[in-house]
Amino acid sequence: MSYTLGEAAKAAGFSKPTLSRAIKNGKLSAKRLDDGSYSIDAAELDRWKDANGHRNSAVKKITTPNETHEIPLGTSVLQAEVEKLRAQVQADQRERGFLEQRIEDLRERAERAERKEDQLHALLVDLRPQAPSEPRKGFWGRLFG
Repeated sequence: MSYTLGEAAKAAGFSKPTLSRAIKNGKLSAKRLDDGSYSIDAAELDRWKDANGHRNSAVKKITTPNETHEIPLGTSVLQAEVEKLRAQVQADQRERGFLEQRIEDLRERAERAERKEDQLHALLVDLRPQAPSEPRKGFWGRLFG
């Protein structure tokens, strides 16, 4: 398919003078017809338009394929964040398990220490010197004694 200069200008979204200058500067290939008009191939116009689309922001066209096999950038970022959070959760679970074991160990040590303290306390009570017990004096013994 080929366009005339006017058709190419409409299709590309550029003015006729812009396309004419591109043809004269050799940036856009076109055949000159016998009547003096140009015949511009559609593929050549697309190539030139893609190379010069930044100059005409109204023409920029974004095409989305019907089926994309790639993961969109936003989704891949989110998936990376999800994986990072999963790894953090697993690390937190491991740390929690370690801390629970540490707490249980400290409880057992505290219970052993209490039992040891009770045993030592009982030994100290038994080792107190016993006051010699004198026979109980009766009334006359206390009075004269």
